[in-house]
Amino acid sequence: MERAPSAALDAPRSADVVIIGGGIIGCAAAAIMADRGARVVVVEATAIGAGASGRNLGAIQHPFDPVLADLYQESLSRYRALADVTDTDFAVSARPAGLLLLNRDADAAAAQARRMAAAFPELAPELVEAEELPRLEPGLAPGPSAVRLATGFPIPPASATAAWASVAEERGARLVIGSRASVTTEAGRATGVALEHGGSIAAGAVLVAAGPWSPALIDPGGAWRRIHPTYGVTLQLRLGDGGPRHVVEEDEVDDLNRAAAATARAADALDDADPPSLFSIASAAGISTLGSTFLANEPDPVHVQALLLRRAAEFLPAVVEAEIVGRRMCARPQSVDGRPFIGPVAGVDGLFVCAGHGPWGISTGPASAAIAARAILDRTRPRPELEAARAV
Repeated sequence: MERAPSAALDAPRSADVVIIGGGIIGCAAAAIMADRGARVVVVEATAIGAGASGRNLGAIQHPFDPVLADLYQESLSRYRALADVTDTDFAVSARPAGLLLLNRDADAAAAQARRMAAAFPELAPELVEAEELPRLEPGLAPGPSAVRLATGFPIPPASATAAWASVAEERGARLVIGSRASVTTEAGRATGVALEHGGSIAAGAVLVAAGPWSPALIDPGGAWRRIHPTYGVTLQLRLGDGGPRHVVEEDEVDDLNRAAAATARAADALDDADPPSLFSIASAAGISTLGSTFLANEPDPVHVQALLLRRAAEFLPAVVEAEIVGRRMCARPQSVDGRPFIGPVAGVDGLFVCAGHGPWGISTGPASAAIAARAILDRTRPRPELEAARAV
């Protein structure tokens, strides 16, 4: 969502809550708290949805984690309510497109279907034999089997964040774009934020929702390092017939928690000529977004583009002739245990965090933002598995 930077001098001098970060979390939290009458200011360094919130695969999807599953279901409900009130073109289909997990090992696919049925029966896992797969997705290369799951709602990658930002403004929140911010404290309490180009905003509470850059804002000394960046590159393609109908992903057998797997991949990744990647693709509004990588260090996006196309062609041959209409890179906020940190920061009154969603920010962000909003306005605490102060 591109917006002209707003000068720091135009920022209000005070607010009830200042949110650092204009991604899906920050914008949703602003809309939720403004709706309850709070005076909210969002400070974003570059642009709304500039990071992973605008450069994701473009799918609201079950995260394969029983703790995060509730966040996904609530977020889906909030997205549907958002579609009813926003004046943007954001929309969510009534039924999921379906998620196909591809596997070249038929026995492994069958085992995965059984595991999914035991762990997440609400997804109605269905084994799709190799000979049946072309009926569901004619463009896929023959060979793989698949597990089909009742999840996956494709959306244009930046549309959800843009919609939340629009609603936040309509409800009275202020967006200050183009200035970095740092948390100001006094006597062990957050007092607001200082703006990079001068000025400050006093506030009763500060919510840090800056994705992978949150740890440096929460603790400039470096002791709080529970979130780190994992870099992803995606390509935006124009495929014939609009691309696959399903969200399609190369399966990782024995990994139900994709966030934990991403953490392990990032930690083990080497800066070699062939970094690890997984084939994934989602199509919305005539554009198919192809991914993805989970890398510990910022890669060369030109090299990764060739890698993604080469590996994708093994599953979806049409990518070879597809028109490339965009290439995006971002750093995902990967937490050390695969779950976000939400709520008050220990040792600093009035300082809160909501970050660390890894690849699940779009899928679980609105519900997480609501938890953070309640923690700030009502002083409620998140469930223990999501608390910012939990032991990891």
